Amino acid sequence: MEKIKPLLLVEALAAGNDSGLGNMTRLFVDGLRGLAGTADIMVILPRAGAYKPPPGFRFVSVTAKPLRVWTQLSFPLLIKRVQPAAVLCLGQNLPWWRPAAKYALAIADAGPLEDLGWPTSSHDPYNRRWLRRMAPKADAIVAISEFTKARLISLLGLPADRIRVVRPIRPLRWESGTGSPGGVAAAPVAEGGPATGGHPPGDYFLALGNIEPRKNFPGLIAAYALLKKKHPDAPPLYIAGHKAWGYGETASAIARHGLAASVRLTGYLSDADRRAYLVHCRVYVASSLYEGWGLPLFEALAEGKPAIYHAGSSQEEFARGSALAVDCRDPGRLAEAMETLWTDTAARDRLAADRAERFPGILTFDLEASLSAALRPLLGTPD
Repeated sequence: MEKIKPLLLVEALAAGNDSGLGNMTRLFVDGLRGLAGTADIMVILPRAGAYKPPPGFRFVSVTAKPLRVWTQLSFPLLIKRVQPAAVLCLGQNLPWWRPAAKYALAIADAGPLEDLGWPTSSHDPYNRRWLRRMAPKADAIVAISEFTKARLISLLGLPADRIRVVRPIRPLRWESGTGSPGGVAAAPVAEGGPATGGHPPGDYFLALGNIEPRKNFPGLIAAYALLKKKHPDAPPLYIAGHKAWGYGETASAIARHGLAASVRLTGYLSDADRRAYLVHCRVYVASSLYEGWGLPLFEALAEGKPAIYHAGSSQEEFARGSALAVDCRDPGRLAEAMETLWTDTAARDRLAADRAERFPGILTFDLEASLSAALRPLLGTPD
């Protein structure tokens, strides 16, 4: 008689979200294919979402509104009904009432626990209280970087052996265009194929991310204003992302510096356009002051682009030496870095040489194996 596979129930409601959390969620669900031979996988997805999990997975579409009520009431009732061996929560929330099962919690960043001083939807007091109270109750925690793991240990006092790091890196063996939609780092252009979306003509600086406070877009605009003052012929700056809760301050910064003709807020870009914008930019600027990993910068480096990032952030794990590190809180320093990568061929060549040496090794990280290793003990299956 064939042995019955244990059931892994996966809460993936963030798959309908275009933020970093949504990108992580889609990538991690795709990465569960490494468990497909030993576990039956059922994925909970938002109704009418475009994302579909890999073939062979079961999925249930739900309308999770209001989200917090659904997570704390409907989700536990579903768990009780299907009786999984283990539950993977990809939305940074565990239900208060947890029917019998082993629970794994994926955490994209420790921002809700930090004293950042930024009014953001994901880092509000509710999420801070909930993560502080519920994360220690998880049987296992999956963090997306060593930086996030270290912050969780420091802020929650969690033992290191309960936190597994699974980096959000798309395996090179996954075929382009299958599984994960855009927002997931792929191979460099030479392996990933040509970009087919639309993009601006000529040279331009590019920043990607939802327009919210921690992305530091007003600071980037202030730096760009200094660059334009010194070099009126500097290429335009494009900021691509949803016009979220930092849009007003960012738009005000553009007006205050008189840059309406030079700084373009694109709003949401399709997957194809996002890739094309990255492939064809002159310089990529990751001005964000706090990240759990830094997927947009990772994507830029995977495409071979000269790039700038905030020194000392989580992005050091993959960008040190391959991109220019500066204090992005200082507009003067950031402006100098932008000028350097725009005008200094030797500086760009030095970074390109480092990327050629370091980055291929980073891209070989085995997400499927790491995710499987984190979850197999909860399913009762051997490594």
